[in-house]
Amino acid sequence: MKKPTQLVLLLFVVLTILLYGCAPALTPIPPTSTPEPTAIPFVMPKGDFVMSWNTYNSQYDSQGSILTIRRQGSNYTEKDVFSDGSGGTFALTAISEESEIKLTGHLGITSSLYGDYMVIDSRGWLVFYDSQGYIYGVPPLN
Repeated sequence: MKKPTQLVLLLFVVLTILLYGCAPALTPIPPTSTPEPTAIPFVMPKGDFVMSWNTYNSQYDSQGSILTIRRQGSNYTEKDVFSDGSGGTFALTAISEESEIKLTGHLGITSSLYGDYMVIDSRGWLVFYDSQGYIYGVPPLN
């Protein structure tokens, strides 16, 4: 009795293999989710511009402010607005305006006392430096 059962099982396996080999290939289904948007690369502004950064840094600037730099013609200004509403607007001096914009306040000290100078780097980050070098940097808002 075992022999016919084994023969039926063997025929079933062979038939399944033959049918599977003849079946049309399945078409892959494209994903239904949309891909994540890619970040728009930063382009250094030409001409007049306004850019803002949140300067909060737990080690160097625990209060933080929204620091906005505006260029109109060849004039730069820095406006700081702190969480308590205080702040002010100060003139800045451009040290260099090449692939990065290097700025300082009156007499080589930025008016907001973040360091000796600031750089808007090629990524759009605002980076603070003093006589010892790099202090910290923050990415642009939006």
